[in-house]
Amino acid sequence: MPLSHVAKVLRLSTETMDEIVEVACRILSSGGVVALPTDTLYGVTTVLEHTDKLYALKKRTADKPLGIFVPSATDVSRVAECSTVEVSLLRSLLPGPVTLIFDRGNALPVKFNPGVHAVGVRVPNSRFVQALTRRIGVPLAQTSANISGGPSPVQISDFEELFPEIDLVVDGGLIGDGKEAVGSTIVDLSRKGFYHIIREGCALLETSELLHQAGLKETDIDEIMALRNTSKI
Repeated sequence: MPLSHVAKVLRLSTETMDEIVEVACRILSSGGVVALPTDTLYGVTTVLEHTDKLYALKKRTADKPLGIFVPSATDVSRVAECSTVEVSLLRSLLPGPVTLIFDRGNALPVKFNPGVHAVGVRVPNSRFVQALTRRIGVPLAQTSANISGGPSPVQISDFEELFPEIDLVVDGGLIGDGKEAVGSTIVDLSRKGFYHIIREGCALLETSELLHQAGLKETDIDEIMALRNTSKI
């Protein structure tokens, strides 16, 4: 069966980007799910009020938190307590293939990642994702476009079994060379003056260099948790 018979598939190009942004905004605003290309892998996204749809399509357990897309580095403070780092560092890291972990902001809905005190924030180095998040005007829940534990998706054929549960698939073609499907580098910046690499991902060296230049010290997760607990006393 052709892919377009299973879900609405729109091919992304310079000429079609503005139109697809509008279509995607309408779908997301009505509670739908959109699959899209980022700077690392294909992801699925929806508004924060409908994250149950992402858990259902990924067959993901509720104890695994979702991440968030925002339009720019200056928007991170809308969803996270990011005063632990300078805005200049955020701007050097974002947009880029990194996920930054901070304590969650008070503005996030209680039902988003309930019981999880931290939040992972992304600003992909993708004109389309940035345009979409600017246009819709609200943070978007996001995760990779695969069943939990499955192969990392670098083209839309990698997740076609999910199409029946997706309202729009944005086809940006093959991401990278298709040989190395590596997600974003995940770094915890929740404690002032320290960082911890949670996942090496695709930008470890560049990210570590920027963090060192900013004067941050690398630490392990036990120290991060100790600092986190101390700060709450």
